[in-house]
Amino acid sequence: MLKTAKWTMLACFAAALVLWLGFGGRSEFVASDGPYPPVVHISGWLALAGLAAATWLTVGVFGGMIRRTVARNSIRFGMKRGR
Repeated sequence: MLKTAKWTMLACFAAALVLWLGFGGRSEFVASDGPYPPVVHISGWLALAGLAAATWLTVGVFGGMIRRTVARNSIRFGMKRGR
């Protein structure tokens, strides 16, 4: 599941960067005040999807680290009460 998040994040950020820099998203954003062309909106939504996937990846990695730490400590020290 984390591999999916990693590849989704990378693909979204790469596509957003290509649209933003390669297909004129940045220049269209800077040049106009009024309704932006689709390249600006699509690159923005792709970047947001990349951020969501990066958040999902971070929560998954740190959640796994915490679970392993708790399991290791319960094996080492046992389940002691009152301490």
